[in-house]
Amino acid sequence: MVLGIIVLASLILVSIAGAVQSTNVWSHKGSELMNSEKYDEAIKAYDKAIEINPLDSRAWYYRGVALSELGKFDEAQKYFAKVKEINSKTWYNKGIALGKLGKPDEAIKAFDKAIESNPQDSYAWYYKGVALNELGKSDEAQKAWVTGKKIESKAWHNKGLAILKLNEADL
Repeated sequence: MVLGIIVLASLILVSIAGAVQSTNVWSHKGSELMNSEKYDEAIKAYDKAIEINPLDSRAWYYRGVALSELGKFDEAQKYFAKVKEINSKTWYNKGIALGKLGKPDEAIKAFDKAIESNPQDSYAWYYKGVALNELGKSDEAQKAWVTGKKIESKAWHNKGLAILKLNEADL
C-alpha cells in the first residue's frame, strides 16, 4: 500500500516536472523564433506553452509582443491584459496563504501587489482589510473594505445598466 502511494506520488511529480519543462521548451522556441523575426511561428510556440500551462504569464506576454510586431495591437492588448490578470491572481492567492499562515504583514504586501496589478479586485481590497484588522489597524482596514465595497457596488450598477440596455434592445 505504502509503495503504491510512493509510486503514484513519484509519477505525479514527474508529470508536473515534465509539463514545466515542456512549457519552458515551447517558450524558449518562441523566443528563438521572435529573435529570427518569425512572429507567426513564435505565436504558435507560445500557444503550445499556454496550452500546457495556462498560468504561464511569460508565454502570454511574449505572444502579445509577437502580435504587436505583426501590427495586431488590439489583439495584443488582450494578451497583456491576461498577464495582469494572472499576476493579480497570483499575488491575491499568495496573500490568502500568508494570511492563513498568520503573517498579516506579508499578506498585506501581497494584496498591495494584487491591487497594483488590478485596482478593481474587490476581494484583494477585502482581504487586505482583514489583514490590517488583524494588526489592529482598524481605520486602514475600514478604508480597504470601503474601497472594495465601492468597486463591488460599481460592478453591480454597471451590470444592471447592461441588463437594462439589453431589455431596451428587445423592445
